[in-house]
Parts: sequence; C-alpha cells; structure tokens
Amino acid sequence: MTRALWRRARDGNPARWSGAIAWPVLLGIILTVVSSSPVEAAGPALSILSPASGQVIGNGTPVVVSFSVSNFVLVQPGEVGQTVSPTEGHVDLYVDDVYSRLITRVELLSLSLESCPHTIRLHLVGNDGAPLNPDINASVRIVTTHGPAVGTPTIRIVSPIPGEATGHDVYFAVEVANFTLVDAHGQPNAPNEGHVQLFLNGVFQQEPRAYEPGFVVDMPDGNNTVTARLVNNDNTRLSPDVSANVTIRVKGAPDPTGSEEVTGSISLILAVILIVLLVRRRKAATRFAANRTEKP
Repeated sequence: MTRALWRRARDGNPARWSGAIAWPVLLGIILTVVSSSPVEAAGPALSILSPASGQVIGNGTPVVVSFSVSNFVLVQPGEVGQTVSPTEGHVDLYVDDVYSRLITRVELLSLSLESCPHTIRLHLVGNDGAPLNPDINASVRIVTTHGPAVGTPTIRIVSPIPGEATGHDVYFAVEVANFTLVDAHGQPNAPNEGHVQLFLNGVFQQEPRAYEPGFVVDMPDGNNTVTARLVNNDNTRLSPDVSANVTIRVKGAPDPTGSEEVTGSISLILAVILIVLLVRRRKAATRFAANRTEKP
C-alpha cells in the first residue's frame, strides 16, 4: 500500500508527492520523542483510609485508624549508616496537635480517647525527623462518646407511678435509652452522653449519680409534679429537649404538734376534775365528822 501511495504521488502532482513523504516522517519524529522522554516518578503519598471525617465513634470504644503509604519506605530511624533520603523515613502521629507516637510500618492504630471531638493527623518525615519537601500529611476529624453513635435518646420515670400517694420523701427511678449516663465532672460535651436532672414543680432539685435513683425530700402536701430531664455534660438541655413528668399526691401523717396540744388540754381538764373531786370528798368527810360529834 505504501508503495502504491509512493507511485501515485510520484507520477502525479509534486505537491502531493511531498505531502505523502511528510506524514510518515512527522509520525516517526513524534514516536521517537515520546519513546525517548523520561517518565517522571510519582512522589511519596500518605492517606488515612478510616475512620471517615466526621464519624462518631460510640460506646467508649477505641478509635482504629487505618492508613496507606506509597512510593515511600518506612524504616526505623537512627540505624547505623542511615542517610537522609526523600523516599525513606517514618510517620509521626498527632492527636489534637499533640505528638503521640512514631510509626515505622503500615498497621492498624488503636487510640483510646476521651469523649469529645478529636483531630488525628499523620505526618510523613525523613530519617532525620524533618518534613519532606513538599510537606506530606493527612488528617481526619472525628467525635468519640460513651453514648451510642446513633439513635434518639429517651427517658421514662418508672417509679413512682402517676397518681401514687406517697409521703414527703420520695425515691425516683428512671429508665433511659440511646443515652449513656456519666457523672458530671466538667468534661466536654459528647453525643448521646450526659446525666439526669430532677425538678420539683419546675424548680431544680438535684443531679443523681449515674444509674442511681434520685431522692427528693420535704415535698409539700398535695399534688406535686416531678420532671426528669436528660442534659449534656455541661448541664445544657439536649436539642430537642428530652424529659419525662410524673404527678404524685403527697399525704403526710397528722401534725404531731396538734396532737400534743390536745393531749395537754385533756390532761389539764382531768387534773382539774380530780382536784374538784378531792375537795368535795374532803368537805363531805368534814361534814360527816361534824354530824357524829353533835349526836348525844
């Protein structure tokens, strides 16, 4: 086919003949340039595979970090004869911008973190601990909590029951779901984690310890409404508000002061009656003795 093209171009128009020669020459030049150009090697790369950014790690479980490194060899620093190389070094781990540990191989990292938001950062460095040029790092922001990672919190008062008649001092037991109760110590807020507050007729009474019943004393006679509310670690309400109410009737014993007054009054009356009887008996005895004296 090439020979036929050559013959037709040669026997025909000279311009067509030169064009037929130019195309194969140009194609050969392009192929030569492409094949002779050096392929630029890819530089080191670092990425965090899990957890995902914004993920909530629930139930107080450790955070497991998975990562990958490419075009870079991880080695233990400080070995004999070791030199600084742009493709060799280790990984530094930081949690909330605080150095945590040195990593010399690709492995799963288990981190036990307190409940609150955290930033986990991996930094690729050379054997001398200096950052690479350009700097290579990867980070992810997550949230840890003692509560469940998902679910809507609820609370229910299981004791006393609505309308129950009680005394002035009452124990209150609650049941929560999709929420973990912790004792308040000023720790940061975390999803689905906090404590319970008890209110008597809208007035704050106490914060029971985690999973212990509340105890409200000196409740007034009559109907009383107690509210149990779930709150964050900083005592702010959940959004939306999560609470439960129970109305009970307080009926105290008779007033002992009144009973003592009645008893005292009765005793006084009985004492007066006794005195009167004694006086009358004495007068009767006196008259009887006088009558016996007058008889002959």
